[in-house]
This record gives sequence, structure tokens and C-alpha cells, in this order.
Amino acid sequence: MRCFIGLDLSASEKLALDSWRQQSMPEVLPRHMTKSMVRSNDAGTDTGIRNKNKGKTQSKKTKNSINNNEPGVPYAVPAANYHMTLCFLGDIDHRQHEALMAELDALTAEPFTLTLDETGIWNGPKILFSAPSSPPNELMNLAKLTRKSARSAGIEVEGKEYKPHITMVRKATSTLPLPLFAPSIDVQASAFHLFESVSTPQGVTYPIRDSWSLEHNISIREKLRRGITD
Repeated sequence: MRCFIGLDLSASEKLALDSWRQQSMPEVLPRHMTKSMVRSNDAGTDTGIRNKNKGKTQSKKTKNSINNNEPGVPYAVPAANYHMTLCFLGDIDHRQHEALMAELDALTAEPFTLTLDETGIWNGPKILFSAPSSPPNELMNLAKLTRKSARSAGIEVEGKEYKPHITMVRKATSTLPLPLFAPSIDVQASAFHLFESVSTPQGVTYPIRDSWSLEHNISIREKLRRGITD
């Protein structure tokens, strides 16, 4: 099972983020639309070559060459897939999964709010992302605790600096125009989840396999004083 621990967004938060993406990057289309465009362009190129050369062999060879050499077309991540990874686990076995469940059951952390207000491109994985310019301490602490839990369960996790982000566009390169304006979207984190990465003919999906609530570590009286109802 290929998994990661992360934060989910509410339906309204996903819609707001996707609306921003469409308005700020109108040239970036969903994957199924970019595939249709590539097939249409290839068909047009193929027909032109057939008409000019009146030969199928050269047409097929040229078409394959175009497909193999053409760089990937940037495409928008579906809003349903928006999430913020806390700890990437990779492939884990049954024993590791059971140990991880026990570790995460014992984890305590507080809810928080973060604001997605900046974007950037990472050339390595070729993604354009949105991110909080000032990640809250609660978020950074939660990421640290989930990594610690994974290691305690016998799962190897990367030790590089945690950089919270949400992937918006894949196959993005430095030639992709940056968004016309920055996002400004608040995300309420009241739980974290174990996601599974599942590949399907229609693309990857991230079903949630288990969840844990984030709770304020204060007295009931203090909650009432602050107006906290969870």
C-alpha cells in the first residue's frame, strides 16, 4: 500500500482554490483536455504529412517522433486531489501499517488555520504549488510528530526540511507563466489523515483510509472563554 499522512481540504476550500487557479492561470487546463488537444494536434500533423508525401510509413514514423520528443504539457491537478502532505511514507506492509496506526492513535496536536498566499515552481518534480508564506507552528509541529511516528513504526522517511505546499499544476517548468495574482485562501485544519495513492486509468486518486482529530489541549472553561466549540 502506497501511502502518505496529510491534511485534507474542505469542499469549499477546494472550490475556492480551484477557482483561483482557473482565474490566475487560464492557460493551464485539466489533464483530459490537454490529452485531447495533443491527440488533435497529432491527427492534424499526421493528415498533413499523408497528403504531402502520399505514404503511410513516413507518416507513422514522423508521428511517433513527435510524440516521443514533445515535452510534457502542464496540466491542472483536479480539485478533488488537493491535499497537503505532512509525511510521505511510500510503500508500507501490513506490519508497518498496524504499528503506524498505534503510533498515530497516541499522537496529540492542536487544530490550526493556515493561509495559502504564495506560489512557486519546483523544477525537480516539475510542479507549481500554492503554500503558506508563514506556516503556523502547529503545522510544523504536526509534520514533525507524524514523521517521528512513522520512524517509530519502522518506516523510513526523508529527513530533508519540511516545506508545506499543495500541488496545483504538474509537468510545470520555468517556462510556465506564473499565476497572474497570488491566492489568499484560509484553510482550517481540524484533523489529519492517512491517504492511499491509487492509480486508475483515469489518473491517480487519494482515498482517505483513516483519520485523527486535532484537539485543543486546554480546559473546558478556557475553551468557553475563548469561544471554542470543538
